[in-house]
Amino acid sequence: MSSVRTSNIRFVAIALAAVTVAGVAPSPARAQGPSSPRAAAQAQPWDKDIAAMKQQLDEQRELIMRLTEMEEQRYQYLLKLIHAMGRPGAAVPPPPQSLPLPPSAGAGDRDAAKAVGPGARSPAARATTGDITGRVEVKGKAQGPVYVYVENVKAPPAHGRTVDIRQENKAFIPASLVVQKGTRVSFPNMDPVYHNVFSSSPAQPFDLGSYRQGEKPGSVTLNKPGVVEVFCNMHSQMRAAVLVVPNGYYAKAAPDGSFRLENVPLGSRRVVAWTQDANPAVNSVELTAHGAEATFTLQVEPRGPHKKKDRTNYDSYPRQD
Repeated sequence: MSSVRTSNIRFVAIALAAVTVAGVAPSPARAQGPSSPRAAAQAQPWDKDIAAMKQQLDEQRELIMRLTEMEEQRYQYLLKLIHAMGRPGAAVPPPPQSLPLPPSAGAGDRDAAKAVGPGARSPAARATTGDITGRVEVKGKAQGPVYVYVENVKAPPAHGRTVDIRQENKAFIPASLVVQKGTRVSFPNMDPVYHNVFSSSPAQPFDLGSYRQGEKPGSVTLNKPGVVEVFCNMHSQMRAAVLVVPNGYYAKAAPDGSFRLENVPLGSRRVVAWTQDANPAVNSVELTAHGAEATFTLQVEPRGPHKKKDRTNYDSYPRQD
């Protein structure tokens, strides 16, 4: 910490030295001296410019001094905070009060000076992201959680991430899941009987073949956003749904339907709400640094019987238990 403080003070000292040198540096007209009345007349505009520049340099020098004092305050506060954390029961010292800046300080300088307390968000972060809040109303009996996500923010795939959906007691656990595109989903079989996991969903169809407990589980990497419905080719009651989202801006709604999507890039955003056995609902919002709100209504409509991977009915041959 002392090295960081030394570097900061050294930087300020160099800045002050530069300001001082610039403030006293003579202009070319003064260094050479006017050799005629015409030259003296030409030097008058230089004198006005030099006076204006000197005033600006003096103001900047005062600003640097104030910022140096604020940096010293923050350093002393951090020392007190660390000392208090090392003593059980010690009171946490209050954060330092920022010093007033000179009247010439611009709005950007004032914002930077205010963000000196612990945990303060930078002006850049406040200017580029915001939170989307709202509520989702579900009509009907939902079979799983409600998820809300931002659709139109580009992000790289989630490389190296794997999640499990277990096959246990002839059911998928969990039966509803959300993953970012690029996630690998594994389906370990915990039952002593064979299962055959497959999906015919347009987003990403797959067939993992048959295997049972103790054998290497099948897995698939989901690379395309959308809803992937998962079934077992041997047990019609086994079904799950995986929501593949395009980025990390998603959240599970609370039991009362409320949600919050944090630190979303500002701009026109398409927000989607989804739950199993309901068609997704889409809402467009204009997100600013002050946030945005969105509300949704989802209608749950239980799906009818599905077919096996060869598009035949499950009762076409005896069910395998």
